[in-house]
Amino acid sequence: MSPSTRCVRARCALASAGSLSRRSFLSRAQFHRFNYRFKISSIGAALYLASAGAALAEQADGSADVVVSASRTAQVATQALPHTTVIDRDAIERSPASDLVALLQMQTGVSVSSSGAQGALMGVRIRGGEPRHTLVLLDGVPMNALSSGVPDLQALALANVERVEIVRGNVSALYGSQAVGGLVQIFTRKVTGNEASVRVAGGTHGQLQTSVQVSAGNDKVQATVGISHEQVKAVSAQKPEQTAQAGSQWSAPTSANPDKDAYRNNAANAHVRYRPNERHEFGVRLMHSDGKSDYDNAYSPSLTAIQYGNIRLQSVGLYANNQWNDVWRSAFTLSQYTDKSDDFDSAPGFGDGRSSFKTTTEQAAWQHTIDSRYGQWIAGASRMQQKLSSDTVYDNTQRNTNSAWLGYNLDAGAQHLQVNARYDGLTGMKAEYTGALHYGYDVADGLRVFGSYSNGFSAPNFNELYYPNYSNPNLQSEHANYAELGAQYASDHAGARFTLFETRYRDKIGLDKMTYLPMNIHRAKARGLEWRGWYQFNGWTLDAGWTYQSVKDCATDAQLLRQPKFLANLAIGRTWGKWSGSANWQVQSGSDDVGSQRVAGYGVLNLAAQYALRPNLTVGLTVGNLFGRDYQTIYGYNAMPRNALLSLAYKPKW
Repeated sequence: MSPSTRCVRARCALASAGSLSRRSFLSRAQFHRFNYRFKISSIGAALYLASAGAALAEQADGSADVVVSASRTAQVATQALPHTTVIDRDAIERSPASDLVALLQMQTGVSVSSSGAQGALMGVRIRGGEPRHTLVLLDGVPMNALSSGVPDLQALALANVERVEIVRGNVSALYGSQAVGGLVQIFTRKVTGNEASVRVAGGTHGQLQTSVQVSAGNDKVQATVGISHEQVKAVSAQKPEQTAQAGSQWSAPTSANPDKDAYRNNAANAHVRYRPNERHEFGVRLMHSDGKSDYDNAYSPSLTAIQYGNIRLQSVGLYANNQWNDVWRSAFTLSQYTDKSDDFDSAPGFGDGRSSFKTTTEQAAWQHTIDSRYGQWIAGASRMQQKLSSDTVYDNTQRNTNSAWLGYNLDAGAQHLQVNARYDGLTGMKAEYTGALHYGYDVADGLRVFGSYSNGFSAPNFNELYYPNYSNPNLQSEHANYAELGAQYASDHAGARFTLFETRYRDKIGLDKMTYLPMNIHRAKARGLEWRGWYQFNGWTLDAGWTYQSVKDCATDAQLLRQPKFLANLAIGRTWGKWSGSANWQVQSGSDDVGSQRVAGYGVLNLAAQYALRPNLTVGLTVGNLFGRDYQTIYGYNAMPRNALLSLAYKPKW
């Protein structure tokens, strides 16, 4: 490939402001090199004390009402000042979602872009932020690759997920870099007692899902181990007629291979904990996921070319939770997370069609919580080291982050206060200081008004800083200021929350029109209204919400790419006797995409039903995309078509 041709394709990818899949152009390798050069690294994000949070959640008997992400300590979800929701294991099993992507798409205010069906690369947007502005943690560890700054979230098996917590709005003062749009916190399976869970499911498009989880132990020592497998081959990742049309603007030689692209995943997890007494707990968590996904290359010189990527995720964590006295407790964690991707293209545009990228994240953190008569104090510090290994030669392959944070929570009658401050020191970058102030006042029983103000930052990734010939080592972090006002009503069985929010971004990383290199040149503003309501009583459950948002470039007043103006969701569930069922309807308005293309709006209906043959034996059926809607979240890429999955779940106890 000539330098000029390579430059044109790099410009095309960079014009997406970081929104494109790594498979949008030449190959997955070139995604790492070009397409996600505007994803922001989560390297400044300090370790969330996941093991401590999980233990706190377990003390509440797994209640979905308890969250730990909104303030780094356990609290009832409706009492959290930042808008926080939790999806527990029971909700996951009742949901019509077959993977993590579909599960997140069903949540209020969350927009997911995916470059194909199940197993395809995805990006999560919350309240007008870009995917690089959503911090994703797995058991407290940032999942983001050091090269691209984005996580391989699609490679995480839903069978290994215990619960998901979503915090909307900037939480950089709690978690550091990248959390300016929001937080997605994922917890792997936990110890549940002496029981097992076996599930087998099969369906259309070659869908097959199998999983086994076993927990056993006594009052002092307990362990959980699990394995899972899933596969599907539903649809071609790209629409050949659209990719040819879009690619013609950049002199694409041909279109994508129209064959169906498959996805396969094998995963395992383990959790062992030791409790010498009620005040102390020590444990280890292990997770391994090995996925293989086919993808399409719109620039391949052959219509029969084969492209696939292998993604291996591994996580190991040690933790100690200690209650030293009636007011002081601490949590220490030591963890390592690895994200390794190897890609192959049988007909590459240039090179040998192979690429390899591996990010290793090691971190240690220690947090202390003091409960006093004047409020709750939280103080902690962490050290994180990330290393990059790749067949691409970077000028720098390591970044260290030292972080310290302080929090104060007060519930005094009708008044509620949360104050957070944080320091992040990143190798080669300017030190960042962030803060947040949240206040709520109960004007009546169950009725609260609230407001907050905070600042945040996102550090540039190594593709933007050090990729050969297409980077800028002088880049600075992006910055944002966030504010919200709202009101919430919550009772034992129902509630609603209304929020007005605004985020002002400055120093946004964009492409310089003269040099085509990344620069801190843009300002943007995201503002909107969001409503969410819920109901649970007498066997009925309801969760509904909508978000209206305007996300614009301050210089041109143009709506940013892949930012829909309207999002809505409606989930209804019913349990009666041995039957249970649910329906989920998700709606998204159209949005502009790369190359002056337009993605049409859509509405998708998903159904699920279960019948208890015995108290521990259940048969289930899910139907996704019931009406077979042909829709897209990224122009030129297919979403999951209509699909059905029949399952059998067995849960013995002893």
